[in-house]
Parts: sequence; structure tokens; C-alpha cells
Amino acid sequence: MQSGNCTSSSGPCNDKQLPRGEPRQQRQPPQVSTASEAMGWLPSLLLLAGFQTPEDGYIEAGHRQFVRMSSSLEETLTTVMVTLWATSPVLCLALYAYLLFSFKSLRTFLVLYMVFCLFDPRPYDGVGRRVSSVQKLPIWAHVNKYFQPRMVFEEPLDASKKYVFGSHPHGVISYTAQLLAGPTGMGLESHFPGLVVRGVTMPATFGIPFFRDYALAMGCLSCDRDSIRSILSERRHKLRQSLLVVVGGAQESMLAHENSADLVLLKRRGFVAEAVRAGCDLVPIYNFNENSIYRLLPNPPGSLVHKFETAIRNFFGFTILLFHGRNAFFTPYRTQLTSVVGRPIKVQRNYDPSAEEVDMYHRMYVEELTRIYCKYRPKYAPLARDIRFVA
Repeated sequence: MQSGNCTSSSGPCNDKQLPRGEPRQQRQPPQVSTASEAMGWLPSLLLLAGFQTPEDGYIEAGHRQFVRMSSSLEETLTTVMVTLWATSPVLCLALYAYLLFSFKSLRTFLVLYMVFCLFDPRPYDGVGRRVSSVQKLPIWAHVNKYFQPRMVFEEPLDASKKYVFGSHPHGVISYTAQLLAGPTGMGLESHFPGLVVRGVTMPATFGIPFFRDYALAMGCLSCDRDSIRSILSERRHKLRQSLLVVVGGAQESMLAHENSADLVLLKRRGFVAEAVRAGCDLVPIYNFNENSIYRLLPNPPGSLVHKFETAIRNFFGFTILLFHGRNAFFTPYRTQLTSVVGRPIKVQRNYDPSAEEVDMYHRMYVEELTRIYCKYRPKYAPLARDIRFVA
């Protein structure tokens, strides 16, 4: 295990005394408009459901008057939309199951659709089915308002070049990586027009009905070796594409505790080797507060939770994490996301790189990632612990 050290005066209000025998006037209750009274239950209901918090500007306890009514409802809409976006894989799977078992007339179509999902070659061909108009979807305005993502660049990128970006940490779901790659209007492409960045994910993602089509429209492809080589190759297609990979994978997701910076990187050299083969500069990215979006249940080695998560990972290649959000609907915690993009590491192309050459570039990558973490942690995540490379 390695760690990166970062140096761096009045009492209660009483009624006035009245002359003896003079009747005391009774205090009138506050007047509440019919509209406010009719909807007075709504803020309390949303507060109990977890879609709104007192910090978001809600109501005084014991009063049925709205405080900043329009603003509060707008905030609630944003929270609901972000919740739907965050839980979309599960919702899509549930929708497919509901349609399959509830509508006999759709079963043949749904079965054929699933067969198509399993044998569709597009997630692996380096091109996919990217739809640029996805950037115009209204969901991104809500995501932007909820997380307020921002990017910090150590130096400008050259949109005419190809890069291999490494995104850290994995987090529970890797939400920041989804925003960085593809046509979201908040990622790398929006800062450098002409740059095309393809994110990659586990092949199992493309077996989730409906959600897989969203992922393909976002420009996401499979993370297997042949797919990565197809993305970076210009012989198979005339596209100049960069790659963004979440290096730590499922193993690192099990370490995504709040304020932690435990990374699985020391043994991850495959992405470096592919960058050398394609002649792409390596660029580390650290996403501050990614691990604060959800809360993992305690899972120290040897615990039942850890054994369960490890068994799933060993069998399927991905894991099922036990975690919670703001409420029972797995609404993400509201946190400001900051992605710091390090300096590109110049790579000399070599179609058959040696282990020593890969190790050299890997060491430079780890050093640059550690540097940007230590430099920006006091500003963007002052409560975070030192960076550690645990595997």
C-alpha cells in the first residue's frame, strides 16, 4: 500500500397589563390564503420523503405557509429529476419486467429486443450510436444545478490530438465520469470544441434494456480490450477519438467511503499500454467529492458486507454495493463536484511496448495524479484524507 503525503437581553414576551375589569383582547390567528392552505401539506410531505431539506428553503415548523414557494418547488423538481437520472438503470430494468409480464401483446417484441441487446455489435465496434442532440435534453440543466460541476485544467488541451483520460476515484456509480465524457454540455468536449471523448463501461451495462440505448446515445462503449483499441484506432474509422476510462473498477468502488481517497491503480497498467500503442498522451483526472454522492455501509475486510460484495465481484466481474442516499429513493447527496485535469503526459508511440516502458509511463501518471490531488485538496475537499494506492 502506498500513500501520497500532501503538505500543504430579553425575556419571554408577555401581554401588557390592562386595567382591572377591562376585557382582554384575544390574539387573532395568522391569515392563510386559500391556495396556501390547500397545498400546505405538500412541503411537509416532500420533506418527509427526502426530496427536500430545510436547507433548501422550506417551511417553518408549525406554520402552513410556504416560504419561497416557487423556488422550493423548483428545487424539488430538480431533486426528483436527478433521482430518476441516478436510478435509471434499475428503473429501466423494472419497466422492462413490468411490460413483459403485464402486456402479452408486447412479449414477442420485448423478447426479440432482448436478443438484439445481447448480440448487438455496436457497443464493441469503436463507433456505437452516439447522438449529439442528447446534449439538449432538459435533464442536464437539473444535473448541473444539483451538483454544480466544474472543471479545472492545469493546462489547455489540444483538440486535434488524442488522449487517454484516467478518471479517479470510481465512486459508487461514477457519476462524474458520465458528465466528463460525451455530449452533456458539462464535460471535456464543451471546453475544447473538436475534441471527441468516448467513455467506456463494463459490457454488462449493454444488457440492461432501454438503459443501454441511452448509454450508446451518450457515446459510451464497452471497456474490453478490442473495443478500446477500436476507439483509438484510425484505421477502422476516420474518427479521431479520445478515451476516458474509470481505472479503479469494481474493486475501487468498494472503497468509495466519504472523504476517502483510496485508489486501485498500482496494478492497473493496461490503459497505459493501450495509450502507448496508440500514441495517445495520458491525462489523469481527479474528481473531488465523487465519494460523497452516496454513503457506503461499513465493509471492512472480513465483514459479511465485504464478503458479499467480493463474492459478487469475483463471480460477475462487477459488484452490488450496499449503500444509501438521502432517502429511500436513493436520491444522491447534494455535493459540489470538481474535476481537476492534470497535465498531459507525453507518450511516444510504440506498437509493441516493453514492460519497462509501460512502467515508466505508469509511474509518471501516478506522480501527476498525486500532485494534482495534493495541490487542490485544501480548496475543493479539505476534509478528505491523504491519497492512498491500495492495489
